[in-house]
Amino acid sequence: MNYELEIMKQQTKIKKNSGSAMMIAIIFFLFISLVIISGLVSPTVREYQNSSVNLKSKNSYYLAESGVEDAMYRIATGKTIGTSETITLGSNSETTSITTTGSNQKEIISLGNVSNYQRKMDMLLQAGAGVGFNYGIQSGDGGFTLSGGSKITGNVYANGNIDGNGGVSITGTAIAAGASSYIGNKTSPTDPLMIGTGSVGDSWSYKAIGTSVAGNLYCQTGSQNNKACNTTHGIPPSVPLPFTQANIDAWKAEGTAGGVITGSTKCHGGYSNGDCHVDWANGTFGPGKITGNLLVDGGGTLTITGTVYVVGTITISGGAHVMLPANFNQYSATLISDGWASLSGGSYTGSGAAGSYLFVVSTSTCPSGTGCSGHNAIDVGGGSGTIAVAAQSGTVDLGGGISINAAVGKTISAHNGAKIFYETGLASPSFQSGPSGGWNVLNWGETQ
Repeated sequence: MNYELEIMKQQTKIKKNSGSAMMIAIIFFLFISLVIISGLVSPTVREYQNSSVNLKSKNSYYLAESGVEDAMYRIATGKTIGTSETITLGSNSETTSITTTGSNQKEIISLGNVSNYQRKMDMLLQAGAGVGFNYGIQSGDGGFTLSGGSKITGNVYANGNIDGNGGVSITGTAIAAGASSYIGNKTSPTDPLMIGTGSVGDSWSYKAIGTSVAGNLYCQTGSQNNKACNTTHGIPPSVPLPFTQANIDAWKAEGTAGGVITGSTKCHGGYSNGDCHVDWANGTFGPGKITGNLLVDGGGTLTITGTVYVVGTITISGGAHVMLPANFNQYSATLISDGWASLSGGSYTGSGAAGSYLFVVSTSTCPSGTGCSGHNAIDVGGGSGTIAVAAQSGTVDLGGGISINAAVGKTISAHNGAKIFYETGLASPSFQSGPSGGWNVLNWGETQ
């Protein structure tokens, strides 16, 4: 009996020892499993946290960028905007501050905040033009003709044909819009219109006849060109000419607000029945309105200090000089006429600042209509300088060895060695008049 009891005790002891060993093994296994699981889960958790932070940071960036773009749009389109604006999206927000800095500049600072993750954007805008020139030459449906060794340094856009003959060239890109438009030399295709320089400068039109293109030749049909037509671009669309009736009205209103220009004090060459004559004795005026004609000749210098609205015609000849004052606070100025403008033998000077221009505008429909007397809306027959001309309802005729910076017209003709030197700065010269005054982005980027 005692022997059996002893055996039972030994068996019980063995079971207890086995159970303890099993428990230790299970605990050890669980510990090892937790270590492995922790090693696998921790990077995943960190990656999730990093992804969450990155997403919030990106959302903050896009919110800040949206604030900058919204402010830029409102400023550029003349919409109401305060010095500080807030955009709220759900529980997140963006704050935009707008300050005026320097000369005709605005700085936009936008701070995006998503769950306290902040990103900051900064944009600096420079006041630009009521008229935005994007091309050295831009014509309406009357098209553009180029002859007699004339040269365009820059781009050309026509809502009609671009026809060139007689050793002529366009150093940039030429575009002729319309379903039947053409670019080239139809009269003498073997004397091609030269387009582009090096490998840069494209031609784009429905038809190309007699062109030598440095870049790509986009057309649907063509002949006697240096390249075969690349048909991938289709037909180029017509584009609006750069200024509107609102610009014209604003320029006239600004000139009118300056008062009527009268008397020999300003018109040193004489004043009669609204006509203002400036000659060797020189003259200074603007803003203002001339109810008759403006004549500058005899080697005289006219200094324009603001927008001048001429109801009649403009004649500048005989070595006359039209200029803006040095460091002119309006940067550039507009001389606008309801009649034709004849510019021959004169010189033109901006304020001295880069991109400062005299802008001569005619609303005339000449050579068609009444009162043209053989004139085009704008005739430029000589002279040079920092000047841009525009006659969107009439013809601009450029000839006589002139050298100007840009021209816009319903129809444009350049001949007798005319040269147009388009500058990128002219895309937005600071003509401060007009409701559609443009703004250039000088700087745009993230600062935080």
